[in-house]
Amino acid sequence: MSALRKLAAASVSFSAAVFAANYILSPSSLPIAAVIAATLGTGLIFLRRKWLRGTIIVLFAFSAGLGAFYAQYLRCALPAKELEGQTAELSCTLLDYPTVYDDYCRVRVRIENGGARGLEALVFDSGMELAEAEPGQKMSFTGRLSAADVRYGEDYDYYNSRDIYLTASVKSGLILSEGKFGLCFIPARVNRAFTDLVGQLFPEDTRGFMKSLMLGDKTELYKDAALYTAMSRAGFMHVAAVSGMHIAFLVGLLQLLLGAGRKSSVFCIVLVWLFVLVTGSSPSALRAGFMQSFLLLAPVFRRENDPLTSLSFALALILLMNPYAAGSVSLQLSFTAMAGIMCLAGPITKALTGHLPRNLFRKPVGYLLGIVGVSLAVMVFTLPLMAIHFGYVSLLSPLANMLGLWAVSLCFCGGFAAAALGALIPTAGAAAAWLVSWPARYIFLLAKTVSALPFAAVYLKSGFGGAWLLFCYLLFGLSLVSRADRRIRLLLPAGLAALSLALTLLVPRACYRAAGAVFTALDVGQGQCLSVFSGDSTLMVDCGGTGSLDRAGETAGAYLCMAGRSKIDLLLLTHLHADHANGVETLLEMCPVEKIIMPENPNDEDGLLDEVCRAAARHGTEIEYLSTDKEIELGGIRLRLFAPGGAGDENERCLMALVSAGGYDMLVTGDGSKSAEQELIKNHDISGVELLIAGHHGSRYSCGGDFLRAIGGETAVVSTGYNTFGHPTYETLERLHAYGYTILRTDLNGTIEIRIGKDYGQEKQQR
Repeated sequence: MSALRKLAAASVSFSAAVFAANYILSPSSLPIAAVIAATLGTGLIFLRRKWLRGTIIVLFAFSAGLGAFYAQYLRCALPAKELEGQTAELSCTLLDYPTVYDDYCRVRVRIENGGARGLEALVFDSGMELAEAEPGQKMSFTGRLSAADVRYGEDYDYYNSRDIYLTASVKSGLILSEGKFGLCFIPARVNRAFTDLVGQLFPEDTRGFMKSLMLGDKTELYKDAALYTAMSRAGFMHVAAVSGMHIAFLVGLLQLLLGAGRKSSVFCIVLVWLFVLVTGSSPSALRAGFMQSFLLLAPVFRRENDPLTSLSFALALILLMNPYAAGSVSLQLSFTAMAGIMCLAGPITKALTGHLPRNLFRKPVGYLLGIVGVSLAVMVFTLPLMAIHFGYVSLLSPLANMLGLWAVSLCFCGGFAAAALGALIPTAGAAAAWLVSWPARYIFLLAKTVSALPFAAVYLKSGFGGAWLLFCYLLFGLSLVSRADRRIRLLLPAGLAALSLALTLLVPRACYRAAGAVFTALDVGQGQCLSVFSGDSTLMVDCGGTGSLDRAGETAGAYLCMAGRSKIDLLLLTHLHADHANGVETLLEMCPVEKIIMPENPNDEDGLLDEVCRAAARHGTEIEYLSTDKEIELGGIRLRLFAPGGAGDENERCLMALVSAGGYDMLVTGDGSKSAEQELIKNHDISGVELLIAGHHGSRYSCGGDFLRAIGGETAVVSTGYNTFGHPTYETLERLHAYGYTILRTDLNGTIEIRIGKDYGQEKQQR
């Protein structure tokens, strides 16, 4: 075995051990597993067989990977868990500039005292006193500590993957003071200066995208729901994140200008790490820097380039620095994408371009097909990860990449050229940024066009989607070992995959349409998002949620796409609190809505009214403000809307609705209180309701006894999630039990579907 192959074997084995420790093995089992692997390796040494050397390397590397993860667990994760829930006086050094939101800010720090000494943490400040702080400053305060590996009651590995193990909320006594200058703060300061420069040079409509593309700062891009949704559905979001692809653009341009050789490779390595510095040395930039540097080192040392060894060693080095980085979705996607390119891009591209005629169009067509080949190679290994982590795959990603990567390259390289020019001559830099903005706008148009095409994204949160993906991999796996003609090996599995995809999309739609009606309470965390299907008619009631790792608008849009719903006939907003309406903008981006109904003169204390109105205007959605009772027919769905009260807070002024479909009745009271419930049963006869959506997420102020008795319901759905209000309260649950309700909860049961047979209405009348 050559030295490079030994290094690759050790790197892969080390990385495999770290991933096993992160996802499979428990911390307590790691020392035992490491000792077993090391003992087996030691035993094989005494056999003195050359052909066992590779196995020995693999075993020792595997043991080292387990040991590295366990050491990081003991040094960082375990102390953080032991501090969970404690309130302590902390002294910290700020490591970065604060990220400022509407009503709070957060900043990364290193803790300098107590049991958390040496750990990095995120400090959250609702008083905004840290908004103007700078890296290197000292800070002391009294705060409540939480382990960073749990968020909203769910396991969360994002922070640990970035070497952050604690979060702290400022409670009192915040004092900021000047600190000492340190080289470690230079990346953050350089990044801030460069970010400000990009913000000044580029027009408002492209500024957020360029910051994300050049520096990895997605803050502004996430706020643009239309662009973010379009790029995600088109499978083009990867271009807006710092990755090896972007650095490859930079290196490719430099080597085109300077030629490929030792000197240009050294120069490129220096510039790569300057780029990493400019981006603030973020994990994604460091990862891309390591990968590209190892690829560039081969000509420097006059060695043959071995991409597999470079890639695997870069991964092992990153995991050695922080084994918890194995939980980073971006790391997994980045390395699987590179693995796909290295292993499969060549054969796929050769298969696509091998029969092109030798004429004038061979090179441009070959270039476009080459991009398709690379895109397909990337998708081979990234598709399963996309399906697992995000619940969908972008089938038209190769098309978006084929038509748009040239523009991404122009934006990335041109953006840095404009910034360098702008640092010297601001007016010239602004002019260059204006020119670069045009390919950026082309990217926006492309993403929105591709995302609007049928089946741009296939949502796989049903068993059908997962089965289809597994079937496709089996098909192409069998084609690789088949001895049939090359064309048959490519076309037959592709055709079967397309046919099975059509079945995957049609079967769930047929199942939903076969029911007389489908009532659904989506799991959106602490919030409410309800849907009703009957025939071709679709009703949504509210779309909002907090305290969840998923966004309510994306959850609702994905569910509707999976169910084959091409539009929403009516979106009813009971009121405009965030947990009922903060997903509306994204929902409108993912699915057309014909009409929105909300209360007249809604209270806008959460600042959502303008956002909803702008999104509605952008998509041509009508908005109606309701002030009186109203009845509406939507095909097979009938609504009785009850006007909000004229006094009280926003919860008292909720719209309430009785929704009937397939002979089944659902009553929605929003966040209405017991007094609002009393008014409802006093003025309206709503007895015989089968399904009650428990008011105010199971608050003790809702679901009064008289109300429950009057409506005579059978089932109560509590739409709730992680919260600090104690919802649903024990007394409300007990009251529902006492009145004979079967209770279903989204926090325990997930998304709840109630399907009504087509004969239910007749059976109900007979009863």
